[in-house]
Amino acid sequence: MLKKIIETLSIPLLYYTDKTGYAVFRNFCFLKNTGCMYNTAFPKQNIGKALEFRFALDKRLKWLTFLTPIILYFIFIHLSFSIFKLLFFELLWLGIVFGTRFYFSYIYSRYLIKHFGQYELCEFTPPVPKHKIAEYVSVYKANITVILIILGLYFIPALFLQLTIKMTLSPKHLHCKSALVLSNIYTALYPQSEHIYDMRAFSKFMEKDYEGALEDYKTVIELSGRRFTKKDCTRLANILLLQKKIGTTRDALELFDECLEKKRLSVLQKSQMLWIKSIFKIENHITDDIIQDYENLISSLDEDDIKNQFYISSDLAYILYLMQDYPLAVNNYDALITFAEENKDLFTKELKAVYAERGWAKKSMGDIVGASQDFTASGIDYEELSNYEPAFEKQKFVVDHF
Repeated sequence: MLKKIIETLSIPLLYYTDKTGYAVFRNFCFLKNTGCMYNTAFPKQNIGKALEFRFALDKRLKWLTFLTPIILYFIFIHLSFSIFKLLFFELLWLGIVFGTRFYFSYIYSRYLIKHFGQYELCEFTPPVPKHKIAEYVSVYKANITVILIILGLYFIPALFLQLTIKMTLSPKHLHCKSALVLSNIYTALYPQSEHIYDMRAFSKFMEKDYEGALEDYKTVIELSGRRFTKKDCTRLANILLLQKKIGTTRDALELFDECLEKKRLSVLQKSQMLWIKSIFKIENHITDDIIQDYENLISSLDEDDIKNQFYISSDLAYILYLMQDYPLAVNNYDALITFAEENKDLFTKELKAVYAERGWAKKSMGDIVGASQDFTASGIDYEELSNYEPAFEKQKFVVDHF
């Protein structure tokens, strides 16, 4: 079947006369090689004009077949990727090409009827020797090979562009302007890439184009779809920072929540995002709703999910310390220690950290004796206790290893 189709497409002839002298013109074929047969012969001059008309239509169809996928490609690569959109653009291309082919077939049919009269449909089978058909097929396959090579030559530079951008953003060879130029070239020529947008956002940040960096992060959040990855943690943290730089803290929090709504998160991921949001609020002195957010997350857990209940409650106690609400933090640590003591087989390692953190909370309240007792109960060396004091660093732009 495939061999027959290739032979049909490879034959360049558009007209022949059969053994009985009947004239057969080749129309634009679809599922089979369609011929328009006349039970008579025609002057060469008239046949020449018909073939010139056919050549003109064929030339337009070839240009349409060539340019349509290019135009659709450059539209498609600037849209968020989805299988549905990919299938839509493929079907659109086929629809345009075959729709035009059908239209040209109609035009050519009207031309033949106008100049030669009504014809009979037949299969276009010119009397061509087998060696000639093999020659046509060989040329056709060679053309296909050339097209594939051209496509390869077009897409291979994408890999070198990615490597070059990555190299220009390495600590030893940091050239953000060059990386920005190269990433702009990449996004103009090739399909959207999360990796490229991440690198371009960093380049724009270094060039103090905060709005541009924010737009790139918003784009890559859309690109990654519903799935949530480790890189999204970095992106969302940077979104908070960038939106605050060009707007307000409230704007940053609203955008953060808006981006999170587009993701499907596990309990652990929700906990990570709540942690980032809470630290941002504490740094910017907006501590309202932090406790309520944690309580909502804890209440959403299954009753049997005691591990996540413990870990998220530990985060809440830590956050309360950072909020300087030491009495409430101690109350939470009390509940955590009681629970961990009852489930030592699950929380042995965590227990010493909880004791140490409660000790720091008591010390901040002025309860030196209670703090000393907790530090002793933790079993942590005195020199290492400072490592367990709840603290946070001022938010900075986070860079993943490219």
